[in-house]
Amino acid sequence: MARPWDSLITVLSEITRENLGLIVCCSHCGNRHTYVKWGSYSRYLFNDELMNIQRYRCDNDLCPCVTFSILPHAFLPIIRSSLCMLMQVLKMYEQGRTIADIARYTGSNWPRMQRWISKALSIQKWLSQEYANASPCLLKDRRWTSFNRHFSWAFYPKRVR
Repeated sequence: MARPWDSLITVLSEITRENLGLIVCCSHCGNRHTYVKWGSYSRYLFNDELMNIQRYRCDNDLCPCVTFSILPHAFLPIIRSSLCMLMQVLKMYEQGRTIADIARYTGSNWPRMQRWISKALSIQKWLSQEYANASPCLLKDRRWTSFNRHFSWAFYPKRVR
């Protein structure tokens, strides 16, 4: 029988693969008309499978954003885990499980779980203020791009603006 963590990773990888064809618009100014494909980069899915992410250049002269990528659902900017994974780890931690136990359960290591818990706590606080406890964790619609933009502005303001 598969562990819930393994099932979560499988579902997230499938959702990410399914959501590659999102509407392309600049993540900063919202421009949908003047952009150019500008290379790509690889990112690992949650099951360690490689996936290509397309980068674009925004040609809007008024936009301070030079290049952007549209991350498919489940990917967060910069962080190498998903919102669902972070919230699941935080839930286990809040239920009293030790970091070492969570690391063993997820097949990860102690320092990573400590970082994830710390990040999840700050994200949870931000979500409660910005999204009234309605986590966009498994929403598979256009709001994911908007969520990622707000997430980037909140947690990485120097990289976005």
